[in-house]
Amino acid sequence: MDKERKSGFIKKFLTYIAKFGIITHQATEGNVDMTKEAIKNYTDEQEAYLATFDVIDNDTAIEIAAHLQKDVRSVRAKAVRMGVYKAKDKVSKSGAAIERKEAIVADIAAILGKNLDGLEKAPKQVLVALRAKLSA
Repeated sequence: MDKERKSGFIKKFLTYIAKFGIITHQATEGNVDMTKEAIKNYTDEQEAYLATFDVIDNDTAIEIAAHLQKDVRSVRAKAVRMGVYKAKDKVSKSGAAIERKEAIVADIAAILGKNLDGLEKAPKQVLVALRAKLSA
């Protein structure tokens, strides 16, 4: 196929696809019934039961899911929407609490009494070793 015929074919194909998309959209436009109420996944009693908990963590969510006969992910998502879910704290591969590089740099800056903006870009191991050496 020469270049002109190929580009003509592509142009016709794209025009056809565009028309098809518009026709498909117009065919479905206006067919949605917006008068239906949304189906609630949790009853008012179930929501009240969830609200009795001050904080819901993953273990509590598992127990609640068994009690309400719901999926754990569903209970967790509902607790997040209600603002009572507390995710477990993240830990490093070694099991220690995660410490941000910004906090380490702030400690070093406090020891030295200087502004150390930009030091956060250094490797974390270097920052930890520097803080340990300065604080010793």
